[in-house]
Amino acid sequence: MIKMLNDQGIILVNKDSGKTSAAVVAQLRKLLGMKRVGHCGTLDPFATGVLPIVFGRATAAVPYMINYDKKYRCQIQLGARTDTMDLEGEVVARAPEDFDLSRLADRSYLEAVINSFQGEIQQQAPLYSAVKVDGKALYKYARQEEEVERPWRSVTVYELELLDLYYVETEKFPRLDVKFFTSKGTYIRSLADAIGEKLGCYAYAAELVRTDSGPFGLDQTVKVDDLFARFNELGRSSKAFLDAITTENKVLPTLAAFDAYPTYALQRHEALQLAHGQKITLSDQETSHATITFTYNNILIAVGSVEQGAVEVKRVFVDSAAKFLHEGSVDEDI
Repeated sequence: MIKMLNDQGIILVNKDSGKTSAAVVAQLRKLLGMKRVGHCGTLDPFATGVLPIVFGRATAAVPYMINYDKKYRCQIQLGARTDTMDLEGEVVARAPEDFDLSRLADRSYLEAVINSFQGEIQQQAPLYSAVKVDGKALYKYARQEEEVERPWRSVTVYELELLDLYYVETEKFPRLDVKFFTSKGTYIRSLADAIGEKLGCYAYAAELVRTDSGPFGLDQTVKVDDLFARFNELGRSSKAFLDAITTENKVLPTLAAFDAYPTYALQRHEALQLAHGQKITLSDQETSHATITFTYNNILIAVGSVEQGAVEVKRVFVDSAAKFLHEGSVDEDI
């Protein structure tokens, strides 16, 4: 069983549409009464779904968590292109008047076009995005109508699946319900735009839900409104709030962020050494790992690498003065 410290953890938020990821962080800072709060993997304002929020020492896990692969479900509206590639933008192009709508009734044709984006592809950062060029976000250049060279990145689309083709009342063109499984940094709205262009009728992302981020799924998430309701029930006390949501399993231990990595269970004296940032040598001299987690009594102590048994610490997640490291009991610290 993974145990928890009371000064750090992960809260999986189901972000609401119309809210930025940074705004969610600001709300959690208020609830937790902490400044050390961050998120892993920005979601566009119009998008919803899994947004991991880390607090306390768990923020040191962000460099690892941002590398998570992700899964999405996107409703792609055919027939028009917007400047933001989503429903919040202005329409800048529409399908040709003579476009043959019957082509879109051929599911095998649609699947062939969608599946053509599987594999490693190059994506240019959207004009309306938080990607920075010379220290300034691209969306700021866009709002000021300034031209700037947008960077390209290599991303991988592992899987795509067309789930459905349907119509909404206000649209002449159909909407596609598509699942995506991608590497970090993939812009799904850019894929929606590219699919529309290849179909010859344009498209934009009408709805977008992130269903999975690494080991974390939508079924584990909580709404910010529900967190605020609990906060208010507890007299707006951040301490009482954190104690309550931890007991209610709405806070995950930092170790949960490293589900895909091997783990080495330390002896107490080894745990103390790593907590002090000291080097240790594992008993198995042949052990080598690029990234490995080190635990004591199922609590994450540090993350590092191992070369022929020699440990190099990269991140420490506990205070060397923590009681459980000195008294041998985790119960007093959780």
